[in-house]
Amino acid sequence: MRTLGAFATYLLVNNLGLSPLLGIPLAFILGAVVGALVQAVIISRTAGRPELDVLMVTYALSIAALGLFSQAFGGDFRSYSQGPSGTLDIGGVVVGWRSLTVLLVCLAFGAATMFVMQRAKIGIALRALAQNRDSAAACGIDVRRAELMAFSLAVGLAAAAGSLVSLIGTVTPNVGHEWVLDAFVVVVLGGMGSIGGAIIVAIGLGLIHSFASFLLDDSWAKILTYVLLYAALLVRPQGLLGRADA
Repeated sequence: MRTLGAFATYLLVNNLGLSPLLGIPLAFILGAVVGALVQAVIISRTAGRPELDVLMVTYALSIAALGLFSQAFGGDFRSYSQGPSGTLDIGGVVVGWRSLTVLLVCLAFGAATMFVMQRAKIGIALRALAQNRDSAAACGIDVRRAELMAFSLAVGLAAAAGSLVSLIGTVTPNVGHEWVLDAFVVVVLGGMGSIGGAIIVAIGLGLIHSFASFLLDDSWAKILTYVLLYAALLVRPQGLLGRADA
């Protein structure tokens, strides 16, 4: 769905001449609608099945989507120059406004997600559902509606992330797959189910990538990322802010 958000933003800018910042909410809404349809038609049929089955279904859908985008747009690299420009000097460190915009929007999305999950009724329902589906249903939670909303919001956030990626990178059908492994590392190191942990680890990994790429090269940045993952799994397998099983 990151690919969907990236291409939606690119087409908005390239074909309509609008600001790429408008592509962020557009990508979120578009992704949420597509996510709701996919969940209702396909994902809902895997309810109660082993988690590996669900994983394989979603992975198959991502491969199918990659093929569709490749057929529709080809494999060319696309980019645009519209949007925030220039740099900001922070204590001698020069930061591009595009990168800073992406960081601020991501922090806003993270804060909003944490608020919904911890304070809103739907967030509490989703947390109960994640812990035990049958118990949540027994407590009166509409499981199907909650699962539909959870998947829809997740896909919407993924599409918005793709829109942000288009601001600082190139747009290709493979743009979503390029970030899957990094996302996996962030989730594992941050702690499964911990949004705050994921945000902290994502910022930390971003800094590691930047310094490693500058001092060494991109390949070493990847190597350091997975060395850190391996070490963290040995020392604290539940992640930074995750809870150890009782």
